[in-house]
Amino acid sequence: MRMPRLTAFLTATAVFASAFTLAANAGEVHVLNWKGYGADEPWAIAAFEKATGNKVVNDFFNSEQEMLTKLRTNPGLYDVVMINAAFNDQAMAGKLIQPIDVSKLANYADISKDKAGSPMLNHDGKVYGVPWVWGLTALAINEKSFPKPPTS
Repeated sequence: MRMPRLTAFLTATAVFASAFTLAANAGEVHVLNWKGYGADEPWAIAAFEKATGNKVVNDFFNSEQEMLTKLRTNPGLYDVVMINAAFNDQAMAGKLIQPIDVSKLANYADISKDKAGSPMLNHDGKVYGVPWVWGLTALAINEKSFPKPPTS
């Protein structure tokens, strides 16, 4: 079963920096991705491809366990991974992702420091993830149990 999408936040984690250079030279960027989170939208892919000249090749996963397995069994294949930050520790411990050189990210300084500085994304002074989406938590009320639901 797919883990809930609504987590503290998701990260777009660039992995295998050297592989990214190779992929960019080859004209392709391989992305290990959730389907339907926005990064796989046709307009987003078209804008990226137009701006960079690189083709996006998505490989989708349905759970974090599947994502970790794909990283383990295909070392160096993926240039970018859409990883839930809660799984960064496992990916770092398994040497499945590499630190990101944030000096190459033009807008990194504009990211909220409390998000970018999260211990879930940083380890030993190195950055392993870039905040992308802040999650929300839904609240459902059983009106039979709570005939007058809260207003705030």
